[in-house]
Amino acid sequence: MKRVVTTLIAAGALLALGALSAQAAEKAAAFPPPPPKVSPIQGAIDFHVHSAPDVFGRNVNDMEVARSARSAGMRALVLKNHITITADRAALVAAEVPGIEVFGGIVLNRAVGGINPIAVEWMHRFEGGRGKVVWFPTFDADNHKKTFGGGEGIKLMADGKLKPEVEEVLKIIAREDLVLHTGHATPEETLALLKRAKELGVKNMIVTHAMADVPGLSLEQMKEAAALGAKLEHAYLNVLMGPEAHLGWMRNWRKISTKDMAGAIQQIGADHFILSSDLGQSGNPIHPDGYKKLVAGLKKEGISQADIDKMMKTNPAKLLGLE
Repeated sequence: MKRVVTTLIAAGALLALGALSAQAAEKAAAFPPPPPKVSPIQGAIDFHVHSAPDVFGRNVNDMEVARSARSAGMRALVLKNHITITADRAALVAAEVPGIEVFGGIVLNRAVGGINPIAVEWMHRFEGGRGKVVWFPTFDADNHKKTFGGGEGIKLMADGKLKPEVEEVLKIIAREDLVLHTGHATPEETLALLKRAKELGVKNMIVTHAMADVPGLSLEQMKEAAALGAKLEHAYLNVLMGPEAHLGWMRNWRKISTKDMAGAIQQIGADHFILSSDLGQSGNPIHPDGYKKLVAGLKKEGISQADIDKMMKTNPAKLLGLE
């Protein structure tokens, strides 16, 4: 009898201890977890960074995003602006924020003359050598305007062929070893652009947020782009979008979950992807925080650390000549 009582007391004590532990865990859950000893994005490169000054609301400026990325252990950033070049800004930031590489480029929207070879020529010549990336039209692309409303936009093709000015830009990209980013063109334009770019000797090619509404490539089209040598971009901003998005303008875009992204990686292979944030919008997380969420989401969906490292470090470093 004494042994039974002793056993019951011990069991009761264990239950009480378990209850206290559960309560302690519940209380602890009211606070954010401690910072990791090593940043989960140590050495990462963000190829899609929006920042102030801009014509759109931005949550951080060029210097601030560079400092926050450096604090998170990131290796490099690529500044993007839809209406103006960022080669000059990147050079200033690189000089003022040592310890992180910063690059820029040009988006071929109407503000710079559309598909304007002369604008590309001047961009890559900027002092500092930070002008590395050429995006074909984004919000001025005809595909973007047809998808979201807004009339006629810039087309890359006429009569089934790439326009002469597109070819001229591709030749400059090949000659100067720049990075081609496809922008918001149609899937058909995107694949035609990549095919001709490869023929002309362009080595560094990226399909801009490949699974988003624009360009909206199917899995088979993504495989075709990868076979042509292009990297496929996964951007965290697309995870935040959709009907339940916390910002109204983002509800017009389709949500691309980390599960969707992981599925594409598993079918096509991590060798063909890069990760980016595409952040900077007022009301959204800052770039390193979003990048961390993207990495955590992909790992939760079964993507290995080795593949994460390929997509956030190795692949983008090769594109920028940072091997």
